[in-house]
Amino acid sequence: MGGIATPGRGAPAGRSRRVAYYTDARGWGGAEVYLTDLTTRIGAYGYEPHVFCSRRPGTRGWLDDLEARGVPVTLFRATGDLDPRGFFDGLRLLRGHDVVHINRPHPRTCLPGMAAARLVGAPVVVTEHLAELPVSHYPGGAAFLMFLIRAVNAGVDRTIAVSELSRRALERHYGIPRERLVAIRNGIDLSAFAAPADVGAVRESLGLGSDDVVAVHVGAMVERKGHSVALHAMPAILEREPRLRYVFLGEGVLEERLRREADGLGVSDFVVFAGFRRDVAEVLAASDLLILPSDVECLPLVILEAMASGLPVVASDVGGVSEAVVDGVTGRLIGPRDPSGLAAAVLDVLASGGRRGEMGEAGRRRARDEFDINACVAAVAATYDSVLGVTESRGDGPPR
Repeated sequence: MGGIATPGRGAPAGRSRRVAYYTDARGWGGAEVYLTDLTTRIGAYGYEPHVFCSRRPGTRGWLDDLEARGVPVTLFRATGDLDPRGFFDGLRLLRGHDVVHINRPHPRTCLPGMAAARLVGAPVVVTEHLAELPVSHYPGGAAFLMFLIRAVNAGVDRTIAVSELSRRALERHYGIPRERLVAIRNGIDLSAFAAPADVGAVRESLGLGSDDVVAVHVGAMVERKGHSVALHAMPAILEREPRLRYVFLGEGVLEERLRREADGLGVSDFVVFAGFRRDVAEVLAASDLLILPSDVECLPLVILEAMASGLPVVASDVGGVSEAVVDGVTGRLIGPRDPSGLAAAVLDVLASGGRRGEMGEAGRRRARDEFDINACVAAVAATYDSVLGVTESRGDGPPR
């Protein structure tokens, strides 16, 4: 299969169309939250979801949550990114569906499954959560990966970029034709961040006091998320705001190194390594601002969640971050890998409590007006309709 899907494929009118959601998830992050929101809402548009995920220890909690929400899940064996067994597993699992939707959290993942999806007779839709060039430690490895990415993309009917800037990057980097690319901004369930939280109890659970000024960082402890940048900015912030406390919400391979780094900088008493927590909305409500000094992002859900919680955001101006954060209005944008810039931006936001509150309220309004999950899911459903040539009305969509 290749090119744009032709009309007429898929289910007959009158029954739900089956969508296979295929992912090689490694944990429970933004790409997985995206899939949860999509699969639990897409039924309102006449599509029946089924998630196919590799069997990895880090995904167990997410998959249990997904099944508890009524989404069927099938596991397949975990293999390397380029293991040909992934191709045969994809052929076996993806047949019989009306649409195959590949959820790609990283440029290296799901390539064998994407190749298999081209051959099962259904239109293929791919969501790209990162629009970066592939990297490799081997000579010529990055070029080989790019060749594979371009080859499998030749058979994709629609590629969804999670921001407009990401759409442009995918067109530039992967050579995807413009007519096969669609930008559908990430969205969040706004109601999840509107409920009041017991701020005192949440802070107590984190070992924080009521007078502490809390900057929360939410993300896996991997290099690109900029935890080290945040730590190196901290001494300069503490000189002017000694009440500052960081909360690192997440886990990952860098945790021990980051703990040693905090010790070496003399800031370990001001940093809470909170690990993985499911009460992200409550932690955000108990915080004063979000920091995300990443090297690479597209449109991180945690930024939208922080805005919906009324928090100013200080984040690196990478990917589609600037499509959410308006510099000087809802927070501050900084360059990547810039501890001094991060320190200055955080101090600027904290300089006036009134201004901090205004930024938070501006962010809340922007999240409400532009990043509702229902708009995102409706646009994805319209993309399925397009590749299937569907014209009849199927369902009323989400409740208003």
